[in-house]
Amino acid sequence: MENLTEWAELSKLAMQDRRKGKRVPLAFPIEVSGFDHTGRHFSEATKTCDISEAGCRFRIKAQLDPGDVVAIKLITRGNGLAPASKALLFQIAWVKPEADGWAVGALKLQPENMWHMSFPPRDLPKASSE
Repeated sequence: MENLTEWAELSKLAMQDRRKGKRVPLAFPIEVSGFDHTGRHFSEATKTCDISEAGCRFRIKAQLDPGDVVAIKLITRGNGLAPASKALLFQIAWVKPEADGWAVGALKLQPENMWHMSFPPRDLPKASSE
């Protein structure tokens, strides 16, 4: 019977969201630059699909590999409402092929808050009812 309890506990752990923070579905215009999988330099304008305090997800045409490091900069809009941003370094966590390029998840390597916003707190684990 003890073995069943271990499997139940492992199942709970597997289903938990292991991200460092909540993701927010916001599309920020960004410029991603670095070196693609062939070692050639690229710079590409795109937009985020979602963001978090720890990173972001975006689509890109350049092929990247997990572990690659890229510079991401917010592109300011012409209306002057968006603050100027310096490029920050991100490490590619995962890459998924799509019909017109790649979906990419990236983790921020520097502590600055480039999104200029506060994020919702991560859900606290629920107390066991035992």
